[in-house]
Amino acid sequence: MQSAQPRRRWFTRSLLAGLFAAFALHAGAAEYPDKPVTLVVPFAAGGSLDVTARILADKLKDLLGQPVIISNRPGAGSAVGAHAVAVAPPDGYTLFFTSGSAFGYLHLLVPSLDLKLDDFTPVAAVAVNPSVIVATGKLPVKTLKELADYPKPGEISFCTTGANGLNHLQLEMFRRAVKAKTGKDFGVTHVPYNGLAPALTAVREGSVQACTLPYTSLVKQLNGKDLRVLAVQSRTRLPWLPDVPTTGQQGYPELDANDAYVNIEAPKGTPPAVIARLEGAIEKAMQDPTVRKKLDELEVKPVYLNARDTQKWLQEDVQRLSTVIREAGLEAK
Repeated sequence: MQSAQPRRRWFTRSLLAGLFAAFALHAGAAEYPDKPVTLVVPFAAGGSLDVTARILADKLKDLLGQPVIISNRPGAGSAVGAHAVAVAPPDGYTLFFTSGSAFGYLHLLVPSLDLKLDDFTPVAAVAVNPSVIVATGKLPVKTLKELADYPKPGEISFCTTGANGLNHLQLEMFRRAVKAKTGKDFGVTHVPYNGLAPALTAVREGSVQACTLPYTSLVKQLNGKDLRVLAVQSRTRLPWLPDVPTTGQQGYPELDANDAYVNIEAPKGTPPAVIARLEGAIEKAMQDPTVRKKLDELEVKPVYLNARDTQKWLQEDVQRLSTVIREAGLEAK
């Protein structure tokens, strides 16, 4: 009986300590944010992703009651920006604003980049960035079938926006799909460029015959002139290119999953209440007509995925592209 009281006191103290910790966490989350929030964009200022981030940040500052600052951290195929967020304090004040899931599979290509998907906590997805397959106007093809059946495939140079980048992986997927469909190798020479601008220049000039690259309004402006858009790598046609069929509509449904979601990540360990606060604010921002109008003018397709659905898409995309990396022999040894 004498030992029961100390045990009760210990239990009471433990219970109170737990309640105090929970209250402190709730209070901290309720006060979030009490200082500026930074969105780290892993590419240079002025690009489509950067402008998308700034449109969202302008609305979030009103919804969160604090400035939302854009920090451009380009380099190493988004790894520089991803690493900056992964090592930041998990308090919701440093967030990663990126397109696609590269931060979850780059370690397969560059082992020194010690980044994994579980180094981050998903917050939301806000837009879709589809890619397109284009051909130079000098190449007499108008469809993916004509490109795959081109009588001199060894003479086709196929460019992408960078070695080991998403567009490179999309080319490898197209190679595999053509072989599965026709039984013959799609014998093209890969020519990687350092970004969208030089890749577009090369295909316009005819230095390369075809290319897979992100859709931008410039692609629409050039379509039918110096280049021809053969397919959209998406489940649905683009409103800005309504006459261009999807890859699936041309017999390559495995390429329809190449939509890259623009997503926002927090460092691993960020409190759930902070994630929920951000998630709610982003959902409201994406419902705002002004935000949607600005994105439409940028020719960016707005969407909204909550944290759970963003996590599901990321896991599936990383698994899918990791398989492509391994089967194409791109994994670093």
